[in-house]
Amino acid sequence: MHDITNILELAAVSDYDFRRSTNPDDPLKHLFSDWVAYYRLKWAIARVLQPQRILEIGVRFGYSAAAFLDACPNATYLGIDVDSEDFGGHKGAIQWARRVTEGSNAEYLIADSQKLDELPGGPYDLIHIDGQQDGAGSIRDLLKALPKGRHILFDGYFWTRTNFQHVSEFLYCHRDVIESYVILPGYAGELLITPRQRQVLGTSGRASTSLDLRSAYTAGYYLADCGGFEEYKRDKGLSLGDWRLRAVADLAELAPIGRALDLGCGRGELSVHLARLGHEVSAVDYSDSAIQLAHAAAQNAETAGALRISFQCGDVNAVDLSGYYDVVVASDLIEHLVPAELDRLYSRIAAHLSPQGLFIIHTFPNAWYYKYGHALRLRQARKLDAYVPLEPRTRYEQLMHINEQSPKVLRHQVQASFPHVLLWFASRELASPFENLKRRFTKSEMRSAEDLFVIASHSPIDPVALSSKLAMPPIALPVELFLDVVEMPSTTSKGCPFSARVRLTNKSTVNLRSQLPNPIHLSYHCYSETQQLVAFEGMRTRIPTVKVGASEEIEMQLAAPSVPGRYLFRITLVQEWVAWFDEPPQNLLVESWLEVA
Repeated sequence: MHDITNILELAAVSDYDFRRSTNPDDPLKHLFSDWVAYYRLKWAIARVLQPQRILEIGVRFGYSAAAFLDACPNATYLGIDVDSEDFGGHKGAIQWARRVTEGSNAEYLIADSQKLDELPGGPYDLIHIDGQQDGAGSIRDLLKALPKGRHILFDGYFWTRTNFQHVSEFLYCHRDVIESYVILPGYAGELLITPRQRQVLGTSGRASTSLDLRSAYTAGYYLADCGGFEEYKRDKGLSLGDWRLRAVADLAELAPIGRALDLGCGRGELSVHLARLGHEVSAVDYSDSAIQLAHAAAQNAETAGALRISFQCGDVNAVDLSGYYDVVVASDLIEHLVPAELDRLYSRIAAHLSPQGLFIIHTFPNAWYYKYGHALRLRQARKLDAYVPLEPRTRYEQLMHINEQSPKVLRHQVQASFPHVLLWFASRELASPFENLKRRFTKSEMRSAEDLFVIASHSPIDPVALSSKLAMPPIALPVELFLDVVEMPSTTSKGCPFSARVRLTNKSTVNLRSQLPNPIHLSYHCYSETQQLVAFEGMRTRIPTVKVGASEEIEMQLAAPSVPGRYLFRITLVQEWVAWFDEPPQNLLVESWLEVA
């Protein structure tokens, strides 16, 4: 790691004066006295890092080039400049840069870095990026520099608020491939980035097939980025706390029990769930890390009884499929496959799906959501001078989502292999993923919905019947339910949200769901030590589907009162617009005291 103390100390005592290389016709010469310390800092950075190969994007009159080469006279230097008046440039300035670096190993390329697919040559020990760009241009330069530079020096981190916000978002999105970064405020803010070496880098659309990205599907991805990773680490794959997985599982439960195929099984939570329903499950993933995690989840689940799960590590289009499957799930898989791969996959599944079987697909994002919905938010934010990230995707999404699906393309491609296809939209929160099954969508809704669901089959699909099976109608109380507190803190701070784990056991004759028209939620009432009611309408927590005869541990959300003291929390269920379950005739509740500091 670079020694920042050395850089700052060297800059403070340096006598380097960039004014020896300045152009007398520079229209910004009135700022030269302000820039002396600015270029001494650049000189000191180069002197400490001692780069042998330097690339600069945005040369202007070559003042930075001269500073770098003075500090490292044996270095080779390549400068890229569009040679225009845009973004702080000056037409013809690059000729002066050539003059002041004459005698050094310096070359120049007149080109627009924004239009280059990648930076030429490399790798480089130091890549210097002139930050006098709009936010989008800065990010594009940084993306191209990440795989090419041992160090990246971004100039102008504090130049504008726009640059600061968008480059900060870049640091957040790419934090897993950045070893360190240091901010040196200075004249306009120097941001010195050290990327991790030998990391998988890339952006959406560069892979020709999914196989090009196989090495990116690591344990780090599955345990730190892939949706549901926190629940997996907490419950070791036994729960479906992620609502995307829960929605797919609810749909899978509509299929007849028999043989199940989990495509792109990832950590294995769905495979375990399908096996616990009674299916003989074939789980497929081409990531060794995924199969290891899925094996661990299955072994953990088998402590409660043997499960029939076989794992195959391989491409979903290359592994052997045999006989017929009653349910096939592809949860967040298809956006990772190119169109030709999907055509083959859909054809294979159609040949192996039983006559009454269901093929269930979930994908995020709906491509229209980013293309139209996010673009609209950006325009609205600019009008309000508000901040919205230019790129809403995570780094993994940019790398792995090589075929984001639009509703039109998805429906057309699935219909080529299946006679009956039902597609619908849902919001990313997935609070009610099935509420849109029975209705048509406006263009605005299509563009603002983030998630797409598909059910395909060889038999007709009745959306009304499906919706009815997935709905939560009013239930007649009392029913046989049990509620226990598994874990709850004894103290917390005033006004703070906190969580508790409870176990809900369903011995009634009705499956419990947090679905419309009358969702069932976990909630609570809060009382003071003197039995005064402090909060009747507690925070709501959605529950996974708790089937008849099943028991589920659920992490529920609560909020502490704003006044210190000792409080009683009465935890119960509520069926919205129907009843609280702690009241007669149900009388279902569990109480726990909390000290609020």
